[in-house]
Order: sequence, then structure tokens, then C-alpha cells
Amino acid sequence: MDIADALLFIATGFAVVLGALALLWLISAATGRLFAATGAAVATPPAPGAPSASTASAGIPPPHLAAIAAAVAVVTAGRGRVVSVRAPAHLADAWASEGRADQLASHRLRWNWEAATTRPAEHSVTTAVGPGAAGDRKGKP
Repeated sequence: MDIADALLFIATGFAVVLGALALLWLISAATGRLFAATGAAVATPPAPGAPSASTASAGIPPPHLAAIAAAVAVVTAGRGRVVSVRAPAHLADAWASEGRADQLASHRLRWNWEAATTRPAEHSVTTAVGPGAAGDRKGKP
């Protein structure tokens, strides 16, 4: 394979990639136009007798409630109604919990420490019994 063939191969691959990206762009643009045409209906405001969500949830700022109500109105085409909005409880991050568990597990007490170490065993004295044994010296130095 000479340099001309290699350049032709690279150019062909580059053209295929650009063609695929252009096709994805066209599909995305057509989908956007389709959604823009069907979503042109304006959401109707809620009935005046409907209870307001801001009275039930004192901890959530009013701009957030307005954004939530607007999102519900757009998604349900005005047929939805916000009944209550509650902030979730603060949950600990799972990665931090796993890190703490790993750290604490690395400090656990090893119950089989003797089996895992290579230190010498405790010294024990063995005695032999019988004539001529090491313990049978009878006053000999």
C-alpha cells in the first residue's frame, strides 16, 4: 500500500463519518420541527378555584413552584394539576458512603493474625526422657 492508497483510504473514511454526522443532524432537525409544529398550542391557565401549591409547601421558593407548574401544564397540554410539591429528604451520596465503608473495612481486626504472619513461634523447652537423654546428665557439666 503506497501513500496514495493510504490517503484515499483516509479521505473515504472521513467522508463516511461526515456523511453520518450530516444524516444525524438532518434527522434531529426534522424531529425538532415536528415537535415545534405540534407543541404550538398554548397552555391554558388553571381554574381560579384550584388550590395553590404554594400554600401547602412553605419550604420551596415560589419561582420553583411556578417552573414546576409550567412544566406540568406544557407536558399535559393544560389538563394536569399540581396537587402538592415536597422536597426530598437529603440523602447521603452513595460514593461517599462506599468510600467510608472501604476505609473502615481496611482497619478491621484480623482474627487469624498468627496464621497470616511469618514471625517465629514462641520458644518452648522440650525434654527427653530416658537414659542418655539430654535432660539426664546427673551432675555432669
